[in-house]
Amino acid sequence: MKKILSAVLYCAITMSMLTSCAIEDNPVTQPEQEPTAEYTIMYYGHGGGNLDNDLRSMISAFYKANPDAYKKVNVVAQYKFSTTKNLNKRDVFTEEVNQRIGSKTIRWIVDPTKTFDDQVFDPGNIYGEDNADITCPDSLTNFIKWAAKAYPAKKYMLIINDHGGGYMPHDELPETTTPAPTRGLIYDDGNIVNGEKNHFTAKTFKRAITNAGIRFETIYMMACLMNNLEYQFELKDLCDYVIASTFLMPGVGGVLNLLPEQLSQPKVDIEQVLSAYCKADVESWDEIMHIDENMAVYTDLTVTRTANIEPLGEMMRQFTDRLCNTYANGTEHQKDIIDSCTANSVKIQLERPYYDVAKYMSSIIKALPEVYGEDFFNQMKETFNSCLVAQNYSKYLTAHDYMVDYSVLLGANGSYSVIEWLPDVQTIRPALEHEYGADGSRTFYSLTRSKDGTDYEMGEPIEEDVTWGSTLADTYEQLEFDRIVGWSRWLRLNRQHPSRFCPSGLNYQLPMPETETQN
Repeated sequence: MKKILSAVLYCAITMSMLTSCAIEDNPVTQPEQEPTAEYTIMYYGHGGGNLDNDLRSMISAFYKANPDAYKKVNVVAQYKFSTTKNLNKRDVFTEEVNQRIGSKTIRWIVDPTKTFDDQVFDPGNIYGEDNADITCPDSLTNFIKWAAKAYPAKKYMLIINDHGGGYMPHDELPETTTPAPTRGLIYDDGNIVNGEKNHFTAKTFKRAITNAGIRFETIYMMACLMNNLEYQFELKDLCDYVIASTFLMPGVGGVLNLLPEQLSQPKVDIEQVLSAYCKADVESWDEIMHIDENMAVYTDLTVTRTANIEPLGEMMRQFTDRLCNTYANGTEHQKDIIDSCTANSVKIQLERPYYDVAKYMSSIIKALPEVYGEDFFNQMKETFNSCLVAQNYSKYLTAHDYMVDYSVLLGANGSYSVIEWLPDVQTIRPALEHEYGADGSRTFYSLTRSKDGTDYEMGEPIEEDVTWGSTLADTYEQLEFDRIVGWSRWLRLNRQHPSRFCPSGLNYQLPMPETETQN
């Protein structure tokens, strides 16, 4: 099976927790005015160690748009370069340029009469203090407020661009605790506390947008693994649409120029625009990476209609109510069926405990007709579909008829597992399993291949009595998703460990990570 080099992927192995703030807003010099622009697109990003070159290429796409588009659409950006050390390490620019721009933040409005380099390397566009923390909620809040005041429009789009890590409770420590050694959304390689990089969590990201007082038509999380229900429910009241990727997102290709071009047209149908953009974006990744039906590359983009997220939550609550009741009070046969579905759940990414929620729920509903009845599956399918504006997949996924849906956290006994995978000659093998307990415990286990060869089993604990810094109650159970669905009840009640990798019986496998070039 062919693999993608991780240098072109937005996802990295180590991540971190937010602790400090820095970028303060400057007074706006433009007078307040009635919106004349149809849209203002706000781009907020960071180089993230190995992404400066990739993001430079992607942001440059805005300059390829038809200049007439900018008569009705503003594109404003705030971008922080990686540290000089990381820029030199990646040979992004010349050493002289790297020294001059390392850890600098720039803020500008795209001028179609200029080039990307003209504006990004203009000293007049340097904004704020050196090495300001771009992951501070106040920094994002101030950027949004500034952009909306300086470049008002009838509608707004927010693009957040950097590494992403989806949702795990140990990414989401309360802000008063020690930084976690993981990442949620964006991490700042110039702001490190106790050896860990600062990042947004689901809560701080939501707070930053809420405090700005701007409702977005679209929020685009241009980062890996962010199409999970835990984030979707946090954003449901802040925007009308969310664009996100369930799998890893390539750092190559991209057609951002289509957004101002399409949004500047008369009588914009936003769902058609977002659908067309995402389709073209995924196709651009296939083209630049020469992906075909036989090359196992998993890329995707989903457009979610947030107005229908709560009805989905209500259906999922009914599903979870019946699931928990059956597992606790049903027959042993019913419990065995549920365990079998959990053991064969489809894992989204080899390292992380993310599973395809629609496939998992469907397998249980179909296997227990006496619990859910004949109509429940169709009702659930209808509520899922009502959230989906568009789903786009790589040629490989399409050829294998694999339509990935939202991911969700899944574990056993109130715990979930993160697995370290290491290259071993021609294959990738799991080395350690980190089990994060609901009570805040963290235990390391060795892994051995199961007797039937379809999975790995935990060996003896290698190290115990280590804490991850919080608890399931203080992290996961504070999410909007859990408050509506009560999914943590199932995380605590379930006793069957879900699949540690893609289950047997499928004619494809999840992509193996390339660890040698990851951060």
